Amino acid sequence: MKPVEVIGIDVSYGAKKILETISLHVEKGEILGIIGPNGAGKTTLIKAMSRIVAPENGEIHLNDRNLDSFSFRELAQKIAVVPQGFSISFDYTVRDVVMMGRHPYIGRLSSATPRDLEICDHVMRLANVTHLAASSVNEISGGERQRVLIARALAQEPRILLLDEATSNLDISHRIEILNIIRDLSTEVTVISVFHDLNLAAYYCDRLIMLKDRRVFAAGEPQDVLTQETIHAVYGIDVLVKTHPLTGKPYILPVYGHTPDRQPRRGVHVTCGGGTGSDLLYALHREGFRVSTGVLNLLDTDYATATALGIPCITEAPFAAISSDARAALRQRIDAAHAIIVTAMPIGPGNIENIRILKDYPDKPIILLCGGVSPSFEDHTGGEADAIIRELLGRGAVRAGRIDEVLRILKAMD
Repeated sequence: MKPVEVIGIDVSYGAKKILETISLHVEKGEILGIIGPNGAGKTTLIKAMSRIVAPENGEIHLNDRNLDSFSFRELAQKIAVVPQGFSISFDYTVRDVVMMGRHPYIGRLSSATPRDLEICDHVMRLANVTHLAASSVNEISGGERQRVLIARALAQEPRILLLDEATSNLDISHRIEILNIIRDLSTEVTVISVFHDLNLAAYYCDRLIMLKDRRVFAAGEPQDVLTQETIHAVYGIDVLVKTHPLTGKPYILPVYGHTPDRQPRRGVHVTCGGGTGSDLLYALHREGFRVSTGVLNLLDTDYATATALGIPCITEAPFAAISSDARAALRQRIDAAHAIIVTAMPIGPGNIENIRILKDYPDKPIILLCGGVSPSFEDHTGGEADAIIRELLGRGAVRAGRIDEVLRILKAMD
């Protein structure tokens, strides 16, 4: 039983389509991040999951029950929403605002019970606002006000916590403070949150949903969603994606000072090794192509070049054959690329999978960077590599003798 499941919903405001065939789910105790550029539909998705807006098609289920079947009081006992901020014209105290979260449990003509007061005190301690209890919400800082909103939401005792960019207007210290509070709640509460900051999303979220043009563009764990290719495709910027040395999570570095082309170069995957790809990697990077490479072992010169240039590289341990995980990553890179370039590298049993996999892509443009009439690859596989290269040539792979020829071929594809 999944706490929340969204099944093929469409949402429109009048004649304007905002979300289209959106499907997702969240697991119990998980932090699911929703990311994407402005106008992608992130806030609308949160509103749909909290029943502020109604989908015109599809369904949203809460614990296998259709969201529409809940009364407003029932729903408020299951789902709480933390917005970006709020404005209150009356001079309520922090305690008054937090106690508003108990309204789904208190009858219209009833008073707060000792349990209601106990819960209010408890959530104020969790959100670190107990010392502000008697203060006016209009006299505290923005970070303190967001903590008050979290306390109010937690007072509802929800099973699902929805955050609509709840930290986007705060400085970095307050963002981290609030996200740490939310992360500590994840054993009790399932969290779905909109993020603008991709690095915070990568660190705090178990999985990410990336939206583009009203649809889900990518979904999965942060390292699978936050790649150079997906960020370029969705946000239109060039970035370097690294692994944080302390957290092991991906972190994103924008390539400042580089203005994306009006018609950005397409993606290219380079299959190389033994130093045969370094000059080509430099040339492709300089020309503005979105490049990936691998599978390379960690001692390979081409790996050092790719790392220096910030080019995504699939790696394997030295002297190890290509594993199933590396092969799956290789397939993702090839799927995302418009063309593949294979350099005249030595091919043995350990790396032959790099070209063997290309037999699965009969319609993908392939360029062989090698001189002469024969395939000119060092074949240490007893003839299998040579046979694969000849098969690729027979299916239409293009031979290029120099890097400038490769560039001309690629630019002609744009």
